[in-house]
Amino acid sequence: HGCLDPAFIDYVSGLSMSPSVLLVSLGVDMDLSSYPVITHHLDREFEVVIASNADPALAPPGMASVLLMASADHSDFPPRGTQEYLNTKKELAEQVIEKATELIPELQNQIVVQDVATPHTFERYTGIPEGAIYSFDQSVGTKRPYFKTPIRGLYLASASTFPGAGIEAVVISGRICASDIMGWPEARRLRQRSSRS
Repeated sequence: HGCLDPAFIDYVSGLSMSPSVLLVSLGVDMDLSSYPVITHHLDREFEVVIASNADPALAPPGMASVLLMASADHSDFPPRGTQEYLNTKKELAEQVIEKATELIPELQNQIVVQDVATPHTFERYTGIPEGAIYSFDQSVGTKRPYFKTPIRGLYLASASTFPGAGIEAVVISGRICASDIMGWPEARRLRQRSSRS
């Protein structure tokens, strides 16, 4: 922390994290090709994604790869590795599967393989605090860290910086950094050359 301005540390420390999700991944013995790829449940806290309808290679013929996502908070889960955590994870997954079965009849009876990820899972595998799937809060008015840091030559390009989370935003973040490092006029010339070829 010695190299950083205390105001910068306070600013970053004060940023809120985005929400997380409970993600239930299913392989089901059902042909769901007539369903849309994404379906939002009426309460908008729940989403069904039939991934194999976007990419048929994700499931054998006549079967489907289904992702069920429900809003979840890191604090809703007991510590990872405890029996209480496993019980909570199982109970919430069952609730989400029941909800999805309202949209896709017989779904819960056709599950071949199942995996469940909680905010703790996302935190464990990505290192993002609270398993915040979009890193810092995405609300309007949230000022994410700028690509330049107070340390000369240290740049930030990620879902945690401006302009935000998502593939397109992260690519833009990287381009902003690269353009600044190369000098903005040079970056423009390179883009113009590549668009002509």
